[in-house]
Amino acid sequence: MALTYTQLVALVRTWCNRDEEVVSDAIIQDALKYAADKAYRTLRVPPLENVAIYEKTLLQAGTKAANSLQGSITEIQLPYDLIEFIQIREVDSAGLTTRVFNEKLDIRTFNDALSEKYTNLNYWARQQNVVYLTPGFGAGSTSNQANTIELYYYRRLPALDAVYAVTVLNYNAGFLTTTGAGSGVTNSKQLYFNSNTGTTAYADATAAQAASPGGTVTNAYYIGISTPNWLRDENQRILLFGALAEVFAYVQDDAQASKYNGAFLSEIAEANDEDAKRNASGGNLQVNFNGRGLI
Repeated sequence: MALTYTQLVALVRTWCNRDEEVVSDAIIQDALKYAADKAYRTLRVPPLENVAIYEKTLLQAGTKAANSLQGSITEIQLPYDLIEFIQIREVDSAGLTTRVFNEKLDIRTFNDALSEKYTNLNYWARQQNVVYLTPGFGAGSTSNQANTIELYYYRRLPALDAVYAVTVLNYNAGFLTTTGAGSGVTNSKQLYFNSNTGTTAYADATAAQAASPGGTVTNAYYIGISTPNWLRDENQRILLFGALAEVFAYVQDDAQASKYNGAFLSEIAEANDEDAKRNASGGNLQVNFNGRGLI
């Protein structure tokens, strides 16, 4: 059963059996955040998978031409929520793979044009929040077909208490509500309407008036509903046990902290094992490994 963030905080308080004078809501909120942070370190399940798409114009601007020592290089910025890489591939306009960047190098080997590479084709490296790909975008055997690059990765989910921003697009998608919204309310914002255009929302009064001159412009405060969060909505036990471990560490009850930390790690292991079994079912599983000469 999905819980709101407020209900999740209340659930942790009920389980820890401590009143607010001993464990404040702020401490419980911190404990939930720490639990989520720890979960992301080892939790690898489909709800954490995501794809970032880099468009052709951006890739062409981020590509450096080849020189006498090194092939062309494309730089792409990493998504802010990235935890772990799964795959980097170049695709054509139909979404078909033109090549996969299958060889990963440490940054020193990547930059050293004279160092030995395993295949010298389609390799990449990371430095801070930038990924370097070589040969660069469009330099493969199907270069005339290259259209985008897809980065498939594991991500962090939005904050447990994250809400949708008040925008016209989110209003149209049904992600906003007037319940609890108003002047001075955190994240609350006004949208504007023209009596002649019905329920069409506008970001400001000027845009609403321009949509149909002569119509009456009205406004209303909105606030975003909670964004989906797999941990909060479908796997509260991971957060609950992780938060309880943090809370009992805070009150210096080591026995309870250890017990709930064990339960927390067990929940994560079960979720990962379930996904591993799912990946291995349904057919013959083949995975390729590259020992780079070590095996």
